[in-house]
This record gives sequence, C-alpha cells and structure tokens, in this order.
Amino acid sequence: MKKKILLMAAAVLLAGMLSACGKDTAYLSGIKASDYVTLGAYKGVEVTQPEPEVTDEYVDSYIEYLRTQRTVMTEVTDRTTVQEGDTVNIDYAGYRDGVAFEGGTAQGADLTIGSGSFIAGFEDGLIGTNVGDTVSLDLTFPAEYKPNPDLAGAAVVFEVTVNSISIAETPELTDELVQEFGIEECGTVEELRAYVYDAFYEEAVSLYDDAVASDITKAVMADSIFSEPPAEMVERYQNMLLESMTAQAAAYGVSLDTFMMNYYNMDTESYMAVFQEDATTMAQQYIMFQAIADTEGLSPSKEEIAKAMEEEVTNFGYDSVEAFKEEVGEEVFYEYLMSDKVMEFLKSNAVINAPQ
Repeated sequence: MKKKILLMAAAVLLAGMLSACGKDTAYLSGIKASDYVTLGAYKGVEVTQPEPEVTDEYVDSYIEYLRTQRTVMTEVTDRTTVQEGDTVNIDYAGYRDGVAFEGGTAQGADLTIGSGSFIAGFEDGLIGTNVGDTVSLDLTFPAEYKPNPDLAGAAVVFEVTVNSISIAETPELTDELVQEFGIEECGTVEELRAYVYDAFYEEAVSLYDDAVASDITKAVMADSIFSEPPAEMVERYQNMLLESMTAQAAAYGVSLDTFMMNYYNMDTESYMAVFQEDATTMAQQYIMFQAIADTEGLSPSKEEIAKAMEEEVTNFGYDSVEAFKEEVGEEVFYEYLMSDKVMEFLKSNAVINAPQ
C-alpha cells in the first residue's frame, strides 16, 4: 500500500511538472500577467493631442499634384531661342584639362532651365542659345561636391549642343479633367475636393487615435511596476522585429545589415541590442494590457475571437478560418484583439486635452 501511494504521488508530481513545462511562456496564455506587473493608475489618464485637422491648403496642394500629373511636354516650334523655364534636350560632354571625365557625357538629356540640376553656370549658359547651337561653357565645380569628390573645385569645359526646346503644359482644373482622374466618386471639382478632404481627414483621425493610444500606453506603463518578462516572450517579439525589418530590407533589394547601416547607421550588434530593448518593452506592454483585461473582464471570449477571425477572413481574402489561423496564429490574434479592447477601455476612461 505504501509503495502504491508513493507511486501515485510520483505520478501526480510528474503530471504537474509536465503541465508546467507544457505552458508556452512565449504567449500570454502561458503566464499569469499579475506575476509580471503591478498596475498603477490606468483610469483617468490625461494626455494632450491636437484635434485632427485638414486645411484647405493641404487639400489644394494634393489636387494641384493630381493636376500636374497631367502635364505634357510640347515641343516649341514658333521660336528657337532658349528661355528660362524651357526644357531643353541636349548632348553634352565635360572635359578636365582636355580629357573627358567620367559621368560628364550624355546624349539626348532633358534639362529644365532654372531647375538647378547642373552646377552653377551650366543652365544660365544655355539661355539665349538656339536650337542647333553648340556652345562651350567654362565652369568650376563647387569646392565641396559630394557626387564626385575628385571633381571638387575643378575647372572644366562643357561642350553642349541644343537639340530641341519644349515647354510644360498643365491643363486647367475642370470637371472634365476631374473625370479623367478615374475616381469613381468624383465627377466634378467640388466632388473631388470633398473626396480628398474626407480621405485626408480619415487619415488624420487615424494618426490622432494612434498618437492618443501611444501617449496613454506610455503613461500607464510609467505608473506600473514591471518584473523581467519571460525570456521566451521577449525572444518571440525580437524575432518579429527582425523578420519585419528583414522584409523591409528585401523590399529595397539589400541585406538587413546593409539596410540598417544605410538608414539607421547601426551595425549588427547595435541594431540587435535595440531590437532586444524594443522587444522587452513590447512584452511588458502586452502583459500590462492583459493584467488590465483580467482586472476589468476585457479578455475576448471564444465567440468574439471566432467572429473577429471570420471578419478578417472576409476582409483580407483568406480561403478559410483555418488558413488565417495557420498564417497569423491564434495566440497572436488573441493579443491583437485583447489589446484593442483594452485600449478602447483606456481611451473611454482617459482625459484627452487639446493643446492650449
């Protein structure tokens, strides 16, 4: 009997050990949030953000951008002399001490006079020339010339031939032009203005909401006390950051190391340290949200999760809920849904002020 009791006790102990090992502490479901955070004040948080706004100038500038996209270049036939603002088609060759230098030669290049695209004196030197003329321009490169430091301060000669002159013609903003834009909701200038305003206002509201959410999150985190989050959870978030930045680098056609060095001036050791720090903050943030959800009864129910998944399948064109689960993951989707519910709760209980 004693031996049997000992065997049963051992079995219970082993089951407990297996159960503990089976908990995946990389996810919220594998931990008790209150073991890792002591919440401070999270109701009545005060934040300050300017109200979302879209100015007439912003709307006008975008409509002007649309209008200029319809600009066409028309070759000038009623004069032959180059003027300020013309776009000239030219052949040119640059020489330093009588020898053509690398990058200084082109045929059939378009240049708008007054654009400042070439070194000082080049464009001015073409004003008053005629189609068919070839001119020599004695010029000097700037003392600091980053595109080619070897040419910095160098005296050069450009031989330039003017092939043709064109001018940019931008159509007036009319109802007919608006219809050419192909925006289904817009058939008139006024409809276009309303459409552009609504689109930008929606974006402004989204940015406002994100800013408010960020400020509230920072305030609640600052008033909470955290212990070290599970290493597995931090590692998961770090891998997510790593995958995200690697995808961005691939979009630019470069490696992650090259991307981080070029855009953030960070070597591998530096950016991995930043990823580690950001991942720790992410883990703490989600643990804090879960602790609030536990306190306020905000954790999504199975029914809510199932309904939300079906909506995502429809919105993003997945073949099935199972396909969505496989790609996104149920645990990750739960985090998204839970944190969204908690943030709505925090916003509804916050005091959001506009700047004075």
